[in-house]
Amino acid sequence: MEEQLNELVDFLASPRSDVRQMAASYVVGFSQPGTESFDLLCSKAEKMVRPLLVICHETPVAANSAMSTLVNLTSDTSICRLFADEDTLAMIVSLITIPNSIIADPACMLLSNLTKIDSICRLLASLNVGDLPGICNSPMAMDQLTDVFVKGMDNKYNKNAKFSFLSSVFADMTNHSFGRRYFLERTSYDGKLPITKIMVFSEYPDLIRRGGVDLTMKNVCFEKDKHRDILDPRETNMLPYILLPLCGPDEFDIEEMEAMPEEVQLLGEEKKREQDPKLRACLLEAINLLCTTYFGRQTLRQKMVYPILREMHKVETDEACVDLNERAVQLLMRDESKETSKDEHEDADEFEEI
Repeated sequence: MEEQLNELVDFLASPRSDVRQMAASYVVGFSQPGTESFDLLCSKAEKMVRPLLVICHETPVAANSAMSTLVNLTSDTSICRLFADEDTLAMIVSLITIPNSIIADPACMLLSNLTKIDSICRLLASLNVGDLPGICNSPMAMDQLTDVFVKGMDNKYNKNAKFSFLSSVFADMTNHSFGRRYFLERTSYDGKLPITKIMVFSEYPDLIRRGGVDLTMKNVCFEKDKHRDILDPRETNMLPYILLPLCGPDEFDIEEMEAMPEEVQLLGEEKKREQDPKLRACLLEAINLLCTTYFGRQTLRQKMVYPILREMHKVETDEACVDLNERAVQLLMRDESKETSKDEHEDADEFEEI
């Protein structure tokens, strides 16, 4: 088998396009993770990455085979490091964003594998890929990926792609402070906060899309100095999009409901909570993170988050979610006069109702 694979790998770089494409169609069959052939291919990955990326620009069948092989190979994070240069990342971004790309969605999957590596996240954060007329007025890769994720949903930009896997890229990027800052600061080309573009998908039917969005919202809550902006309805206004998936067809006292964000009032009997317990836990983690600042706790009290958690607790069956719910309630219901740190006092001095 090894001799056969060696031949195939050499053929990927053939000067003849028909040979390259035939080799790509065969190689993909050996690239399934967990197989003996996968391990052999991984040992030869350094010779394969660039030729496979070139083939991604050739015929549709060969491009799909080449991209599938790359996606499979990068399920091994050690292989991802072979992609850690600006030219390679720019090539992948272009395969995602160019109009009518037939492999845009698999390329999104490839990028979501690659952003598990810190060095690639850092490169992507500052990557300039040139102009992209018709989708984004910025040459920066992250701006283009964010805009194509929003404008391209449900095949609106590219009939071949939905771009849902980009939400996993955003979640990976926000594991780092520079990524969180990107989503929480206004872009120079349109003056908008990137997080406000994607948070509207927190109840989207597609699990992959909303899952990555939920993780991104949770991650940005680690930026304590941004809690004011995150919770300000005149700025980011992220709280309703955290709460909506946690709400069901609940009834509240009129005083409670009127203090809640408008978006979560009068939801109706048909309203359903997020069905995936991991995503419910993710959103509860976001609430707990917002409770780490005095400003956050006071705002969540003011916006009547406790009654929403109370009603959720009555029907929650997942142990992790129950625990996170109870922790958030303890933080919201505690006496602030006890064990209040100097930092919290400073934060309290800045508190004003929003």
